[in-house]
Amino acid sequence: MNDYIVIGVSGVTCGGKTTLANKLKDILTPVYVFHQDRYFYPDDSPKHVKCEGMDHNNYDILSSLDMQLMFDDITQTMKGVNKSHVQNLEHGAGKYGIRGKKFIIIEGFTVLNYKPIMEICDLRYYFVLEYGECAARRCLRLYDPPDVHGYFERCVWPEHLKYRAEIEKDSRVNIIDGTRHDALDIVVADLKKMGAVQI
Repeated sequence: MNDYIVIGVSGVTCGGKTTLANKLKDILTPVYVFHQDRYFYPDDSPKHVKCEGMDHNNYDILSSLDMQLMFDDITQTMKGVNKSHVQNLEHGAGKYGIRGKKFIIIEGFTVLNYKPIMEICDLRYYFVLEYGECAARRCLRLYDPPDVHGYFERCVWPEHLKYRAEIEKDSRVNIIDGTRHDALDIVVADLKKMGAVQI
């Protein structure tokens, strides 16, 4: 497993996680990407918890996801059995690599709150937004199932604050303002410190 550089990208909804993961996928090689959203339990799963006072599953807590399966898929990939959702294995101009190393990008709103994933990451990034900016961005997204009235205020935002408070206690995590446009530059600079070279 020492052959891998593992990058965790987590944080607030609509904060820029997937955008950063996709940009990293385009410049790193070889790279394997995992999206936490792929691991939600089915809507009718008994594992779901209803939002308090609402007839709607709370999809913003760790227990709404099969995190053990996600972790298993990541570790299987590190052992040579590719379970990633997206990969970029091509060498080419404009790509970064570290001799003898492969990259894994793990992206999702609570991936760093799941201890087994937090501990295997070499680099950790957590996006934050102010309430108003986050709410405005969330209104532009379509979800399946769709947000019901009051879901953001009563579930999404309070759960984010709870998970964010956990993350902010860990000095290993780089907190990034989701309104900035240099997140990719921040990660590339950290990779260069680890010995990344353009190939």
